[in-house]
Amino acid sequence: MHTYETLFITSPNLTEEEEQATVETLAALIPDGGGEMITNDRMGRRRLAYPIRKFEDGVYTRFLYDSTSEVPKELERRIRLSDKILRSLTVRLEEDWAVAAKEEAVREAERKVRAEAERAAEAAAAEAAAEVAAAAAAESAAAAAAAAPDEPEVSEETEAPKEKAEAVDTAPADVPAKAEAENAEEPSVEETATEDEPKIDS
Repeated sequence: MHTYETLFITSPNLTEEEEQATVETLAALIPDGGGEMITNDRMGRRRLAYPIRKFEDGVYTRFLYDSTSEVPKELERRIRLSDKILRSLTVRLEEDWAVAAKEEAVREAERKVRAEAERAAEAAAAEAAAEVAAAAAAESAAAAAAAAPDEPEVSEETEAPKEKAEAVDTAPADVPAKAEAENAEEPSVEETATEDEPKIDS
């Protein structure tokens, strides 16, 4: 068995599910052919050196594996039949290069594991800090509400005298009007006496 490296570029207009399915289909050919996958590295979307099928960029994926010569042949055949892959390249590594590539693959895998662990720890710390801040804000709001003086309640007995006072204040306004009406209806004493007295002839 020898160590091979296959690099291929998938079309940038594929969905994440389509790209993943394409890569998984090709990766399955290696163990099916009796080989061993050392690393399956998604290198991400990159700018192409020149346009391919009118695409300016593509998604790079790298396989590093040990196998017989039949596996890379089958892999390249499947790649040529796929319209989702823009370009590919397979090389057989010399023994020294193969050892160095495997060691680098192990270090890269360890770096990825550490990076994922650091990101998870940062996310957990941020979540814990947000929870502490929310608890402190709730405690501060509760303390402020407890320190605020209660507003006095206005009872019905307190409102009743006010209504009576308003009624008393409006009463005098009606008295003069009623008195004027009574005075207008009753004739004066002088007018009555003048009408009833008989006239005396001289």
